[in-house]
Amino acid sequence: MARAFRLRAGFPPATLIVLCLIVVVSTADRQIIALIKPVLDRTFGWSTRDYARISLWTQVASAGSLLVSGWLVDRFGSRRVLGTALAGWSLMTVLHAVVTSVRGFVLVRATLGALEGAGMPSVMKVVATTVPRAERGRLIGMVNAVPNVAAVLTPVLAGLLLPWVGWKALVAGLGATGLVLAALWCAGLPKARPAREDGAAQPARTDGSRSEAGSLAHADVRRFVAVFSLCKVLSDATWWLLLYWLPDILHTQFGLGLRGVGVASGAVYVGAGLGSVLGGVLPALLPAHAGSRERARRTVMGGAALCVVPMLFVHATHTALAGIGLFALGLMAHQVFSTNLFGIVTEWAPSALVGRVMGIGAFCGNLGGAALLWLTGFVPMPFVLGACSLSYLAAWGVLRAWAGPGWLERAFRSAPSGAGPEIPAGISLNAASAPPAGSSSGVSPCVA
Repeated sequence: MARAFRLRAGFPPATLIVLCLIVVVSTADRQIIALIKPVLDRTFGWSTRDYARISLWTQVASAGSLLVSGWLVDRFGSRRVLGTALAGWSLMTVLHAVVTSVRGFVLVRATLGALEGAGMPSVMKVVATTVPRAERGRLIGMVNAVPNVAAVLTPVLAGLLLPWVGWKALVAGLGATGLVLAALWCAGLPKARPAREDGAAQPARTDGSRSEAGSLAHADVRRFVAVFSLCKVLSDATWWLLLYWLPDILHTQFGLGLRGVGVASGAVYVGAGLGSVLGGVLPALLPAHAGSRERARRTVMGGAALCVVPMLFVHATHTALAGIGLFALGLMAHQVFSTNLFGIVTEWAPSALVGRVMGIGAFCGNLGGAALLWLTGFVPMPFVLGACSLSYLAAWGVLRAWAGPGWLERAFRSAPSGAGPEIPAGISLNAASAPPAGSSSGVSPCVA
């Protein structure tokens, strides 16, 4: 009861609802062009190469923007950056109804992708700076489940509305919804209060340099960023592979038709959404047995890594139900792993750097995914899928070797020189109390 109250007190429910709706709109904006592609093919006479060109530049712009957006979030705050980016990409969605050439769609989609790059760093910055450490994993799991739910619902709603309103009204309505949410996010919602606790404020430092310790120049921060980025490359591979190839595998391996592929894909992404929720809940159930919250998280991530391995056998089965089950288990485990990987950053990275750390890691994950998709043109799919099935064990090993719980405690939880007594892990300060003289909570306000 106290935990629930503490989360509600720092994070207003209306703000959480709007944040989840923003994630829904972001997912729908990305999906919409694929859903209306058959109509656009007939309307504008697109070739396969035209659509590939549009998709390529959208992905490139999205990946590149992650590096810049992380810095912007840390510099100007989540409220300003996310609100501005949401208004911009929603306007680009509306402009789908205006442009008529391939070049115009490339420009609109690339701009949309670049602006949407601010979404993930902004959301994680909000979580890292306003939610108590013990609650962050649960909230990340909740927010991380939203895109999977949206990925299931958006095709259904688009299929129902498209025959009645047409594709231009559909994209204009989606864009207008995003503009309304941008206005609410910027001006109409109560601000979440900063979390007042020890957090993962600053890395331990021996030279007394506060500016270096809170920057990417610090050796421990660089090591943390490198480990997170490598884990993103290893763990995002399966997500990107199935995002582009799952329908084709379901069709070629199991002979499913268009409707069957839609139903099967929906079932797989329902499993992914469930994995997001479980990823936030499971570590909280284990601390009594694991010894600490971080060790409990590593146990959960290790179990998730093992649960992805059975995808090795997808091409060895000829039963559609078994194949769908293996894919659903794999994406469920992926989301458990991914949710806890995000949780490590929001709990341990210096709060002033969360946006940049997330942006760098996501950028590396996107590039790794792009490289893997390129390899699918040369390497048989069973081998690619097999490598993805084992990559989570590699990522878990990287975390264990170079960013274990003991190292995180030493590097990021030591009190700075001259500070007051360190607050024990898991104990937060009351909102009305002040930190000890000379101490630094290290948690900056979430939004400007």
